[in-house]
Amino acid sequence: MTGSIIHRGPDDEGHEFFQNCFLGFRRLAIVDLSKDGHQPMYSNTRNECIVFNGEIYGYRQLKKDLSHYPFQSNTDTEVILSLFQKYGSDLPKHLNGMFAFAIWDEEKQQLFCARDRFGEKPFYYAIGKNGEFIFASEIKAILATGLVDAELNDEAVYHFLRYMYVDSQQSIYKNIKVLPPAHQLIFKDGNIDISQYWNFPSEELKISEEEAISTFKDLVEESVEKQLIADVKVGAF
Repeated sequence: MTGSIIHRGPDDEGHEFFQNCFLGFRRLAIVDLSKDGHQPMYSNTRNECIVFNGEIYGYRQLKKDLSHYPFQSNTDTEVILSLFQKYGSDLPKHLNGMFAFAIWDEEKQQLFCARDRFGEKPFYYAIGKNGEFIFASEIKAILATGLVDAELNDEAVYHFLRYMYVDSQQSIYKNIKVLPPAHQLIFKDGNIDISQYWNFPSEELKISEEEAISTFKDLVEESVEKQLIADVKVGAF
């Protein structure tokens, strides 16, 4: 599976085996280029283990607020693990960024997964022939297991040909699903529980045009500033 997506992470590879779970990762090193950023990454208790694709904006400030946690790296990955210990399934509500991740909880024997609010990072999943829950950043990694049939999804093909669009909860294959943006997933005892953790604010903002322009400008500048944190060269387009 990890070999099929080496192009997504040419810098490092990692695998962790548990009695009821296997995690694999290909790393593209952006923050903390040292071996301390290796994934899958364990928490300080070694009860939780994460694979994480993406970037958490403002993670350094979050880290300051988590002074109780004995951090071993300068990564945003470890910040997620600390927040998971603190907030549990409410974790995604406290994250600002683009992300798709899965955390194996050895004590609870459950997998907790989440995808960012607008689905910038991909998350595909399927149920294998023997009841396995299989997930990956790309469909080809799921197909590489040989446990999922590559049967075309006629409805998705129809939507693509008619609208050049496939529904956000479907893939081009019938047996491979997509975790929707702003949703989280828990897999435990063979059951999948999916819930939405965020939606567009429903209240109407009653501000003037001048206030809207000023607020928008401030938000864009703040957003760009948060996204300039990297230990490699930053490119903008």
